[in-house]
Amino acid sequence: MRPAVAIEELKRLKEEASQATFFARRDGFESWKAQTRAVFVRSLGADNHLIERFDKIRYGLSVYSSSTPRSSFDQARQGGVRRGCELIDAAIWELGLVGGDEPVDEHAYDPDLWAHVKTQVEDGEWEKVASQTAIFVENRIRGWTGSPTDVKGNNLVGKQLYSEVLGDASDYRLGRQASEREGWRAHGVGFAQALSNVDRHRIQTRDDAKRYALGVLGLGSLLLTQLRYEHSDILKTE
Repeated sequence: MRPAVAIEELKRLKEEASQATFFARRDGFESWKAQTRAVFVRSLGADNHLIERFDKIRYGLSVYSSSTPRSSFDQARQGGVRRGCELIDAAIWELGLVGGDEPVDEHAYDPDLWAHVKTQVEDGEWEKVASQTAIFVENRIRGWTGSPTDVKGNNLVGKQLYSEVLGDASDYRLGRQASEREGWRAHGVGFAQALSNVDRHRIQTRDDAKRYALGVLGLGSLLLTQLRYEHSDILKTE
C-alpha cells in the first residue's frame, strides 16, 4: 500500500474512533481494530514494531466482579482505543518519512486499463500492475477486433494476434504510411513477445518494479489509445 493511501486510511480510522457513536457499536469497534491492523501490516510490513504494540493493547479490565460498574468497562475500552490512536499517529509520522512518491496521473493512461489496475497501483503492487496490464491489453484488443481466429478456429493469442490485427490487410491497422504501419505492428508484436509472455505467466520481482510496471502500463495504454483514435467507429466495444 502506498504511503499516501495508508495515511488517508489511518486518518479516516482515527476520525471514526472520535465519533460519539463509535463505542455504542460492538461490531463497528471490532471492524475498526481489524481495519487498523490491516493498514499497519500492508503499509509498514508485518514485522513493524507498531503492530506488536497494537496487538498488546487491552480494551477491557484485567480484574472485575459482578459489582463492577458498566462505566469502568467503557473507560477501559476508551483507554485502549486512545492508545490505538496514539499508534495511528506514530504510523502516520513513520509513513511520512518514507512517503514522497508523486501520485500516478491516471489521466495519462487509457481509462479502461487504468480502472483495471487502479487498485494495484494505489497499493504499490507493481509486479501485479505489469502482469495485469499485459493480460488486459491483449484481451481488450481481441474483443475490440471481433476475436480473430486461425484457420482451425482457435483464438489468436500473443504475437499471432498482434500480427493479424495490426497487419497491412487488417481494418484495424495503425498508421497512414507503410513505415508507420510497420512500426505499430512491431510495437504490438514486441509488447507480446518481450512483455506479455513474461508478465502473464510469472510475476517478476525486481528492484525497479515501479519503473518497469509504469513502463508496461504506458506501452499497453499507447496501443489502446491509438486504436481508439484511429478506429473508434469500428471497434466492437459492446
